[in-house]
Amino acid sequence: MINITTIQEIANVLAGLEHKLALNWLENDMIKKTLAISYDYWLEDTGIPMTLKDFVQQYLEHAEYLGGIFSPDSEINDLSC
Repeated sequence: MINITTIQEIANVLAGLEHKLALNWLENDMIKKTLAISYDYWLEDTGIPMTLKDFVQQYLEHAEYLGGIFSPDSEINDLSC
């Protein structure tokens, strides 16, 4: 049976990380959903074991290369509009 990662699991990981983007991502359901789906695909497609925490940390550490909603400069996190 395939285990499906939830956005709550992603939120729990993000809440426990000391990274400048973690708090921004914690408030963004689109990012949390994307991370959850990507993690599930990673495990299914590669068969390479990686903890959810390690997976999320890799995204955080390489956010500047990912672009889009993951970018540290993304305006999607700007709630003032």
